Amino acid sequence: MSKLNTTVLPNRNKSKSLLAHIINKKFSILLIVVIALIIRVFCLVYTIIWSKLINNYKFSNDILCSNVAGSKNEGNLLWKYIKCFSYWDGEYFLKLSLNKTEYVYEQNHAFFPTLPLIIIFLSNILQNFVTNIDINACSINTLLAIVVNNFFFILGTIGIYLFPIIYFYYNLKKTKEKLENDENVLYKLNEHNNSYNSCYYLTHIKDEQECNKFSFFLSILYTFNIGNIHVSSFYNESIFSCFSIWGFNFLHLSLISYNKINFFFEILTVLCFFIACLFRSNGILFLIPLFFFNVHSCDFLKHCYKLFLYSTVTEKKKKNLFRNIFSYFNCKKHIFFFILHWLKALIEALIIISPFLFFQLYAYKLYCSNYSNIWKEQNKTFYNFSVNFIKQVFIYLNMLDANVNDNWMSVNSIDVMNNINKHTLVYRPWCKKRIPFIYNYIQHKYWDVFFLKNLIKPDFNILYSAPIYYIAFHSIVNFFKNNKYILFNPFIGSIVHLCVFTSYILLCAHNEIILRLIISCPMFYLHYAYLLKYYEKWNYLFFVNLLFFFIGPPLFGTYIAWT
Repeated sequence: MSKLNTTVLPNRNKSKSLLAHIINKKFSILLIVVIALIIRVFCLVYTIIWSKLINNYKFSNDILCSNVAGSKNEGNLLWKYIKCFSYWDGEYFLKLSLNKTEYVYEQNHAFFPTLPLIIIFLSNILQNFVTNIDINACSINTLLAIVVNNFFFILGTIGIYLFPIIYFYYNLKKTKEKLENDENVLYKLNEHNNSYNSCYYLTHIKDEQECNKFSFFLSILYTFNIGNIHVSSFYNESIFSCFSIWGFNFLHLSLISYNKINFFFEILTVLCFFIACLFRSNGILFLIPLFFFNVHSCDFLKHCYKLFLYSTVTEKKKKNLFRNIFSYFNCKKHIFFFILHWLKALIEALIIISPFLFFQLYAYKLYCSNYSNIWKEQNKTFYNFSVNFIKQVFIYLNMLDANVNDNWMSVNSIDVMNNINKHTLVYRPWCKKRIPFIYNYIQHKYWDVFFLKNLIKPDFNILYSAPIYYIAFHSIVNFFKNNKYILFNPFIGSIVHLCVFTSYILLCAHNEIILRLIISCPMFYLHYAYLLKYYEKWNYLFFVNLLFFFIGPPLFGTYIAWT
């Protein structure tokens, strides 16, 4: 067997030229920003008009804000126009921003506190600069949420524009793996690799010009997304999808960059996925693309893959394949770097899921630990709990100690002696679970979400969300159908993420929420844009898209059920 070069690094010039290629797209990016901004303004005005034409039946937000400071003055006029953007789930986020992230009710734990914390922070800054205008807190918080969400949506639109460019560049400029002293085998292996790495989404893209057209079409399609109203309302979909898209972009930039900067992009990837997980629980699904990234970048697995390709292409017997695979570990250096690589992967995974775990810890301490009323008062808001946690990490991590000595919280000695402030704990059912996570419990109890929910209790909402599921599963099926070798395909992480994400919502959650959550899956929109641009028979999907784009804001703004 010819000697194999098992260490294949991305080409330095390739990574630099890709960055230069992206920088040269300044005009296209600026045009996309302008178009996205115009569409966002249209959505805001369109929603306000419908909310004024049709009176909604629910006044919970008006009652919530009736006693807020500033509600009796002229500033209340702004609230009358923008309150429609705080309906449905937005009402929960608004409440959290008003009460400084205090989770008064158990069911509120379905909503992460990061967006309200951002709004509180910006509101405090705004009030320091604008002191002469007396506007109620509801108006300020909702207005800030609108501005923040539209900003991150536009930033996400830039990311979705660059998404196929990065993949397309990878497809054309991928590193050639070489076999020494065997040109025929080299030719066959490169041909094998071409069929292996190429993606059928981009088979119609023959050059850079076509790639630019497709990317621009994709970004415009994204601005007309089905979850139109949610990206401009008091929801966290815009921020979550923005960091999701950029996380996928940085992930692939790391794969195709040379050694000195690929780790920088890897850090940006983990940071983006970590921030996204601060906003939604389904951010833990980013462990899927991260896992496949570490598979791609593992030298041992690349060694195994090349041995497999060599034995397949040269049609030689595979009896020595197993022995040759594990000959990689004959070198102690290889063993060390293999362990180091997967230890790094484990640390990255823990970083990404840490926001979810921390939020569960907050709920556990709030409901399942027998602390004093003073402790509960000092930690009733998520913000205060976070600050106190940082100050006393090891004490807060002691989840098994239900009867904590009050002295460490500087409780008045009289209270300690008489125990008059001891909290009478009422255990919640989820506290007694082997893994005491509140999230699964409240999703089941308050939001009717459980395993195989839609098989046990079918919902007719699947009918109007069916086009999204159809496109998603069409992309998944076609990927596995058209790619014989999938493990090292650059799209595999994105596709598996889309598959798990879509399947979970279809089987276990409310079907219709896919309409707004799908914007966080760039692979979905890549496939969707590909079908619309290159196959006329799929044009009816765009009609459905526009229908939802225009009926969503009126339904949402008048408090009629919509996702």
